[in-house]
Amino acid sequence: MDIAVFGDIHGNHSALQACIDYCMGKGITNYILLGDYISDCPGVRKTMDLIYVLRQYFTCYTVRGNREESMLNYRKSGENGWMKGSGSGALLYTYEQLTEKDFKLFEELPIYGIWNPKGSAGFEYCHGSPTNASELLFGNKRNTKRTLNKIKTNMLLHAHTHVQECFLYREKRAVNPGAMGLPRNKNCYAEFAIIHSGKTGWEEELVQVKYDRHEILKEFQSSGLVEYAPAWAAITMHTIRTGVDLSESILLQAMKLCEEDRGMVRWPAIPEQYWAEALKENYVDLSGKDIPRPKHNN
Repeated sequence: MDIAVFGDIHGNHSALQACIDYCMGKGITNYILLGDYISDCPGVRKTMDLIYVLRQYFTCYTVRGNREESMLNYRKSGENGWMKGSGSGALLYTYEQLTEKDFKLFEELPIYGIWNPKGSAGFEYCHGSPTNASELLFGNKRNTKRTLNKIKTNMLLHAHTHVQECFLYREKRAVNPGAMGLPRNKNCYAEFAIIHSGKTGWEEELVQVKYDRHEILKEFQSSGLVEYAPAWAAITMHTIRTGVDLSESILLQAMKLCEEDRGMVRWPAIPEQYWAEALKENYVDLSGKDIPRPKHNN
């Protein structure tokens, strides 16, 4: 039995379609969907439609990610706090693309699941951790070891860190399939995993698949996402183009510049001028391309 493990799609339907096609070619009919299906990339509706097709025609074990939780929380809060602009515009754009069907699904999904039939090796799955969709489980970190000590099976499938890896601790494994929609590898290939059942339990295979990046990049302009969140869209496009995620460093730099200039900063109300300056200081332009760095003469 083979099961494909998808995580952190982030609205990149082009990457999702390529990975589904790969799995179809392998005859895989079982899927684990680890959350963060939407936000950051513009393909919200196409991504959700593909997920509904998977869930209709194949066996899918599905959990909620922190991005789905943020959408639900925003709705419950009375839709207050998000605005157009690079601070929260991508979240607002995503929210406005969602339907009642999507919100119903997000509400129904758990943040943790376990597959543990009698007489067979089982596994557990979540987005962040079994108790917190936003927890980061990096390999060899103390909280990851603590989590592995507590699981009931010998394998935990998780996402959220955007790092494709397998971590072994005391005969238990934490497997992260990587970020399908915003991969961090030098080839910029979409990432996922396949787990294979054997006589001694489950074995993981980390997979990277080439996909049509130009398709999703074109949609940033045509979808209107760039108008909602100019700098954040540029950061996301840069990740798709290069496999390098500068989101945290650019966000912190924009906040620092704002605080130095105005004496205070409060997310998401960070004026675009500081985002633009932070992009420039990280050598990224508004189309998500690298700006040539100045040459220094020795």
